[in-house]
Amino acid sequence: MIRSKYFALAMPFLLTACFSESDNKPNIIAPEISTHTDPVPNVSLTELKTPAQTLFQPGQPITLDYTISSELLDTQNIGVTFMAIPKDKVAQLETEDAPEGFNLGVHHIEQLQAGAQSFTATLMFPNEQMPSGEYLIGAYVDSAKSIADEANLDDNRSRGHDSNDLTTYAQITIDSSHYHDFVLDKATVGDGFAMFPEFGPRDAESEGNPTQKRSDIIGHIDASKFGNTVNSADVTAEIIIEDQAYTAHFWQEGQDHYAEKMRITFAQFEQSHYFPYDIAVNGALLHKIRQAYDANSSENSFDIRFTLHDTSEFDEALTSNNSYTLAVPYSLYRDTTPSDDILEKHNLPTSNRAPENLFSRSMPTDDLAFTISQQTAEQFILLDLFGNTYGDKSKVAVVPSFLSLIILKATDGGYAWASSGGGFDLYMFDDSVDLFSAGASGIADGANGTLSYSMGVSLLGKSLISESDSVTALDESYTHDWSEEQKLFSTTFTIAIVPVSVSAGIKGEVGVGAELKYEDQRFSIGGDILTASLDAYATAGIDLLIASGGIGIDFLIISETLSATAYTDISKAISDSEITYGIDVSNHMKAIEGELYLWVKYPGYEFCCSFPTKTATKTLYDTGALYNKTWQMLDYSDSFKF
Repeated sequence: MIRSKYFALAMPFLLTACFSESDNKPNIIAPEISTHTDPVPNVSLTELKTPAQTLFQPGQPITLDYTISSELLDTQNIGVTFMAIPKDKVAQLETEDAPEGFNLGVHHIEQLQAGAQSFTATLMFPNEQMPSGEYLIGAYVDSAKSIADEANLDDNRSRGHDSNDLTTYAQITIDSSHYHDFVLDKATVGDGFAMFPEFGPRDAESEGNPTQKRSDIIGHIDASKFGNTVNSADVTAEIIIEDQAYTAHFWQEGQDHYAEKMRITFAQFEQSHYFPYDIAVNGALLHKIRQAYDANSSENSFDIRFTLHDTSEFDEALTSNNSYTLAVPYSLYRDTTPSDDILEKHNLPTSNRAPENLFSRSMPTDDLAFTISQQTAEQFILLDLFGNTYGDKSKVAVVPSFLSLIILKATDGGYAWASSGGGFDLYMFDDSVDLFSAGASGIADGANGTLSYSMGVSLLGKSLISESDSVTALDESYTHDWSEEQKLFSTTFTIAIVPVSVSAGIKGEVGVGAELKYEDQRFSIGGDILTASLDAYATAGIDLLIASGGIGIDFLIISETLSATAYTDISKAISDSEITYGIDVSNHMKAIEGELYLWVKYPGYEFCCSFPTKTATKTLYDTGALYNKTWQMLDYSDSFKF
């Protein structure tokens, strides 16, 4: 009752406030209704463009441009999955657990950013029967459900087909006839250059297959194939000099000879494969290389043109991508006395440096393969160097280097120096370490009747043997083996949408089995200067909580035995002005063989309604041992008279 009384007294004042003074009409005041809503985390597919080429076949690659928009999200490792489906069945992408479509793959987005982002996805039509006709390609953003509590999932996918809005679809046509294509992606030559002898005993006339076993050019090609009907091809190489093409010859794996073609086989489609090659030139081509060389020029080079040849009964889709031409700088080494710079570069003692601990440091790693032989009235020099890169340094590669040296001088009492040794550098993921080196050296000086010798071995930069002395007699054996298992490198690969951390190194054994003797002014080195059997060792870790994975590895880096027998005899230097010598160096090497791959399991969106586990792999190597040779590096014996 009291409340009603006060309300009645207040009413006149309220009504007065609601009328304007000019016309006494009521002035209605409407309450303000807020339309502001707080933004919520969301990502959406806004556009999927139809490619310029719209006709495709099963097994063929396709490139698609698409755009997304995100808000309040910075999520990493987002997957976008794509599916092609016949146009008349596109509704199944939103209604069916197993739509009648074909998965094209997943595109990886490293990290979401606010606003619109545009990407290009390279995908693949599956190698299976796809009915010919018109297709739509749909996409789904965040295929692994990496975003937690997203506000709206409907705009993650392609949509609007029911109203004929195909903004988020790509329109293509499938021709179900046979398709295959080879692509030569890349070719490399060792560390980028080659060397050939200017003169010397090597044949410079013969044509056809080279009879030698020593490589002239080592490297690898990367190649891909699309379509699953044809898996093998032939590779040829031509060396182009002054616009003329000459046939180069490939080492034949397991057949112990060179021939004009190399057969390659692809284990998988889509991924680029590593194929090693070992090339030798015949005498006629060596003659052309020598003729074209300009000693006054700072740059001499030739081109190598690699070509893939489809030998199947089917027509290849495109042949213009089957060749790759590579410029190769080269030089000719001459039969002249090596300078101190050359000796120092290859860890040989110069005239100003004693040979102590000569091989306790790492060996040279340049791609070199040559023999220098020179004789004057005062001295005789024989120097043999061999080095090459085996493998891909961005994955796993080994760089062995071997040297042998004889230097004889016409001094009072005679002077004779003999050395032999070798070593390896190991590369993984474009990083390197000095892996192993071993060697022996001795200088016999008739003027004082002494021998200055050294024996050195190092493993991963650590000296295992470092012995040197000056003696009047010597009879020493060095027989040791060491086992090693050590992680040395690390890197990260991304497979599908999953980052995989890889730690890798070596496991295996290295050793020496050499004898050094000095008696009656005769010095000799004999035995296995170095041996090695080293495999790759790796572990993998997954950096994404929703995924699992690992590494598959059965991979030989190198199996090596360098055997040497060398002697010098200065006992007749005074009586007959004669020094006799002999050197026999053979090498058996097997390098870069086996399988090395990564695999991951991760959730992947399956149109329309589920996220089953999917598996993806990345193959780094799947190769046989092309480099599996035994060959004579040196075989000389003679006398130096002065």
